Amino acid sequence: MIAQTLVVAGLRASGSGYPNAEQTLKLLQAHEVARIRDLGRELPPHLHLWTLRHLSPLKQLRALAGLGLGNLCSLLRVLWVARGGESVPVYVPYPSVFFMWLASWLPRGIRPYCIVDAYISIWDSMFRDRDRDRSGGGSAASRWIKRFEARALRAASMVLVDTEANRLSMIDDFDLQPQRVRSLPLAIDEAPFLAVPSGVEDSHEPLRVLFVGTLIPLHGVPTILSAIQRLLSDERHAGRFHFRFIGDGQLGPALSEFIAGHDATQVSWVRQWQSLEALASEIAGADICLGVFGGEGKAARVLPFKLYMYLAAGRAIVSQGKMSLPHAVPAPPLLAVETADANDLARALASLAEDSRRRYSLARQARGYFTEHLAGARVVSAWRSILQRE
Repeated sequence: MIAQTLVVAGLRASGSGYPNAEQTLKLLQAHEVARIRDLGRELPPHLHLWTLRHLSPLKQLRALAGLGLGNLCSLLRVLWVARGGESVPVYVPYPSVFFMWLASWLPRGIRPYCIVDAYISIWDSMFRDRDRDRSGGGSAASRWIKRFEARALRAASMVLVDTEANRLSMIDDFDLQPQRVRSLPLAIDEAPFLAVPSGVEDSHEPLRVLFVGTLIPLHGVPTILSAIQRLLSDERHAGRFHFRFIGDGQLGPALSEFIAGHDATQVSWVRQWQSLEALASEIAGADICLGVFGGEGKAARVLPFKLYMYLAAGRAIVSQGKMSLPHAVPAPPLLAVETADANDLARALASLAEDSRRRYSLARQARGYFTEHLAGARVVSAWRSILQRE
């Protein structure tokens, strides 16, 4: 029997790049954890908050006004349904800060019990993550956005993040109460990746090495390109590898220049973002999948969606050793390299090319790890505890 209603509030990100809210709600309904009452709305899939800074001031103002008005309308509907205070839990998906900033002005006695997604800090993404303000406190815009986000998150009853390192960072950056911040696995549409034959011992020549993701500093694109250049310039590895990139981003011009200097048999690039089914097909055709190599900071605090995909599909993974995980989740089965070290990455890829037994072993372990520690069942279990307010 379904225990209670869960109200969904605010304007939320959508599309394949932001699957967490959609998949969480599907899981909660499918497993009868909660009855969903949606008083929010999905944003267009192409709308990403970090792109707002590229718009003209007028378009920025229009976009922010739309976010503000839409979240205000949602808040008024939520207050009508949840009148009486904290008895009805309210889930506020990412980007939750706009809804929660408005809710922060309500007296605590009438403010609903809000469970908010904060797995990507807007301040962190706009400044620290994109090399605009590494100190995190230099510009007036940085300070203003940080105060805005801090006020919003402090008004939440429960803040959800994806890893323990992000949990500690949120507590420190925004002065949150530790008992109100919780890390749990992200929810993905795992079916297309679990359908991929796991650890199949095909012999590809050349070996197919796949990178999936946004071309931003966090993913360590310069490190990857430098490692590839080392391998392609070494006669010992002639014809051994084919490197394939899926995705685009601010470092797209660097990859475009790199592609222009190499043969299509060595490096290829699909610039447009692909559907989940297409991504699953690309991963199925890969021998080795590349994670993140962005070094310290945010790159060391996350477990990106693409690693969930690689693990679910049962593929050998190479990624930087510095990472973080959800609460009580052990280290994943992958070949870890030194942070942002192109030489180390090149050596790791060469070693996996030469040691097929290790490559197949990593691939076989990956899916079992995903199923036990990151799959939807873990998300459902975490949410049962959250809704019981344990």
